[in-house]
Amino acid sequence: MKKLIISLILFASTSYIANAQNCDCNPNGFNPFVFSYAKTSQTVRDGHQFSVKCKTPFTLNGGYKCNYSTQICEVKLRATLKNDAGVIIKNYANFTFPLEHEFENGGNYVLEIFPICGGKKCPSVKFYFGVSCEDVADCKCNKAGWDQIYASVDNISKQIACNATIDLKVGQPFALKGGYKCEGNCNAVLNAKLINLGTGRVQNFPNFKMDGVNSPFPTAGKYKLVINPLCGDKKCPPCTLFINVQ
Repeated sequence: MKKLIISLILFASTSYIANAQNCDCNPNGFNPFVFSYAKTSQTVRDGHQFSVKCKTPFTLNGGYKCNYSTQICEVKLRATLKNDAGVIIKNYANFTFPLEHEFENGGNYVLEIFPICGGKKCPSVKFYFGVSCEDVADCKCNKAGWDQIYASVDNISKQIACNATIDLKVGQPFALKGGYKCEGNCNAVLNAKLINLGTGRVQNFPNFKMDGVNSPFPTAGKYKLVINPLCGDKKCPPCTLFINVQ
């Protein structure tokens, strides 16, 4: 009788171990992931890189199925959310799908999800988020127009306005300093053309710089300098200067 009891205990233990071994990691255990954001949805894979705005909610749905033969084995999920310094900013001890989240701060983040089958930690999946919190301002013309334009003649600088006339001598040191400020988070591109009013000859200067560098005139004549600012794809009102060279 004693031998029978021992045999039953050994059999029960062996059966328990066999059943426990039935719950294992599944190399294809993750369901397709569906990411929903800004009224759109897409199916994504492990390692996907998302670009989202802060304080804008998104949903990540999916699931995992452990490998088992007879008795159903339920998966346990854990997850971590780390910033770009590798610091865990949120720990999900009992993670469940769907994940609904929104980022409060901009930066780069990694979401890693760990499945656990029968107490065994299985291969994880990772998702990467680039989060922007600033809307890019529209680049447009400045309603205030041109200001703070300086003309330097013989290294003496004087503030001038558009449509001003500047008198020079051939070869005399001459420079312009100033610019045009667009509205929005962008810089103006200046294109200029110099028209010889006597001969009609036109010289074009793309990416014109008003940086105070001396550009003396080698030839006498009457000229019209037209400086055209471009803000994004918008052409803004030009600044015209008349230059008399003797």
